[in-house]
Amino acid sequence: MVTAAPEARLRRSWPQRFLITFNCVLIATCVLAASAVGYSYYRFGNIPRLDLGGILNDEVPGRAQNYLLVGSDSRAFVEGGDDQEYFGDAADSGGQRADTMILVRVDPETQTASMVSFPRDLIVTVAGTGQRTRINEAFQGGPSQLVETIQLNFNLPVHHYVQVDFEGFQALVDAVGGIEIYLPVPVRDRDPNGNNVSGLDIDQTGCVTLDGFQALSYVRSRHYEEFVDGRWQSDPTADVGRVQRQQKFIRQAVSEALAKGLTNPKKLADLIGVAENNVAFDQKLDAGDILALGRRFQTLEPGAFQQFTLPTRLGNLGARQGVLFLEEDEADEILDVFRGVVPGEEVLQPSAVVVRVLNGSGRTGEAAAAREQLSNAKFNVSGSDDAGSRFQTTTIRHAPGKQAEAELLSLYLATAPTLKEDPQLELVDAVLVTGADYTGILPTPRAPQQAAPSPEAPPAPAPAPAPAPPEPEDPVEPPC
Repeated sequence: MVTAAPEARLRRSWPQRFLITFNCVLIATCVLAASAVGYSYYRFGNIPRLDLGGILNDEVPGRAQNYLLVGSDSRAFVEGGDDQEYFGDAADSGGQRADTMILVRVDPETQTASMVSFPRDLIVTVAGTGQRTRINEAFQGGPSQLVETIQLNFNLPVHHYVQVDFEGFQALVDAVGGIEIYLPVPVRDRDPNGNNVSGLDIDQTGCVTLDGFQALSYVRSRHYEEFVDGRWQSDPTADVGRVQRQQKFIRQAVSEALAKGLTNPKKLADLIGVAENNVAFDQKLDAGDILALGRRFQTLEPGAFQQFTLPTRLGNLGARQGVLFLEEDEADEILDVFRGVVPGEEVLQPSAVVVRVLNGSGRTGEAAAAREQLSNAKFNVSGSDDAGSRFQTTTIRHAPGKQAEAELLSLYLATAPTLKEDPQLELVDAVLVTGADYTGILPTPRAPQQAAPSPEAPPAPAPAPAPAPPEPEDPVEPPC
């Protein structure tokens, strides 16, 4: 049987902020296409919005978009009593962190969706600080800092942001009547002292329907054990295994939720009610976007929802033991899926572009500021100076054969520049001359379609056959 949990245990069993949020978005969206559209739009407008400023990448209609799904471990809800006993407060936790970070890419052209998780113990450089630490700590500076950190470390565009609090996971699972997960053997959670920290204790096998509490314990278990060959065996993959269980759950939950009574007005009201109280979206994501997203997922074949796990290695960083480091060469093949890179296509990195900055507008400190921003974006900046003349239009002059370098640089400018070949350039690939229309450097590139076309660009050659993209992980257990 599946062990029931007393009320106190329910309060104690909070998730690793796993993003069932995405299910909420999909489910609420699909129902917007039903008869209650007007009411749904009204309720959807009550969901909180987060202002991330200009950090998010601009989306191109009809093209693939990346959604960053994040769960917060903020103790803001703690008001004393049992909550403080079980969770501690903000002083105990040292501020909020992101315990779950999943990037989901939805591509309407290929009719596919892909997801990759960032393990909470993965070491990164936190944007704006230069500090090397766990990625979940980047969230202490707020959603904007976390998004910037992912953009900085992985060169990934982020178009939209979704966040859920500790109550949202359980409420969303319960709102759809539970989620079925295939368990080939009994599972439980036991730490080295024999304590069941998460509440996971399921001796049923096969397709087991998990309610909100049981689902929380399944995805948050950090001491996961399976009963195999007559004895309990620990999961040796630790945090990576937890990520894979989370992905397995969200994949099943999306499929099952889309098949369950999505035109049921009561379920619609329940789901949007959960979202109103436990979910937040970025300020750019409106009801129309969500409706379009849901319609795409309604037509998505089960095999078109792909999941990937980043390759990492275990190591230490100073006093931090048991942290994870990215295996960059192996990870690039996976991350390219979320960058929109065509397999086999050589990717030019900003670090390979040598650029000099000249102030052509006359505004004080503009070249120095641009130099610093380009350096933060990983360009190889050779220096900055005054242009000696004033220009109306921002221009990138590039050396012969350096058209691609100039085009990459242009994608980081907030205002698309004019590109010109300069046969005199030898020591640098390109020179950025700011003009009166210059408005700054972006932390991540715009989509190529938004860049100003270069009149001197030669016709593109026919692409060579590309090798196959990395194989997504395919669950071997039978679906429920």
